[in-house]
Amino acid sequence: MIGESGLWSTTFGKNAQVGIEHAIWAGLVSGAMNGRALWTEDGYDIWGAPTTADAMAFMQTYATAELPVAQFTSGVDFSGFGPLTSTSTSGVWGAAVGNEKSVLGWYRDATSEPPGWPMKPIVSKQTVTITVPGTVSGWRVDFYDTKTGTTILSSTSVTRKGDAITVPLPDFHDDIAFKLYPQ
Repeated sequence: MIGESGLWSTTFGKNAQVGIEHAIWAGLVSGAMNGRALWTEDGYDIWGAPTTADAMAFMQTYATAELPVAQFTSGVDFSGFGPLTSTSTSGVWGAAVGNEKSVLGWYRDATSEPPGWPMKPIVSKQTVTITVPGTVSGWRVDFYDTKTGTTILSSTSVTRKGDAITVPLPDFHDDIAFKLYPQ
């Protein structure tokens, strides 16, 4: 899975880090994993930036921006993964990828949009419904802190209804990631 976020024009604004982090997490669940560090921002723009100092400052500021997603996906077998159809309540926006054995999801505060990336203090009472292949009935959901990609914030069990699984999101600030797997 590889893609490109192309956020150079918004990388030095007041809340630019939020946009960069959202782009990286969105790349994961879009089915086109983000390759930001492989092209413009960490390579080409050393010559194309307004100044070399701007490019170097960007690279230093965001040197570990991909680390939480890399840690979140460590050990995940992406064989057979694809984008999954999902719907969510109006307070969140995001997506999920997976297969009949595993699902990865990421959702963010729907009010957090460029250029200012404003956020509610807490996002509450939101759900996501995902169409998951297979017939497994019982699933475990682990919710992760997107700043580390490794810290499990909480866990719950959910049950398939038809071909869909509804995931009640815990209260969170900014964004949340989760892994679903059969129990």
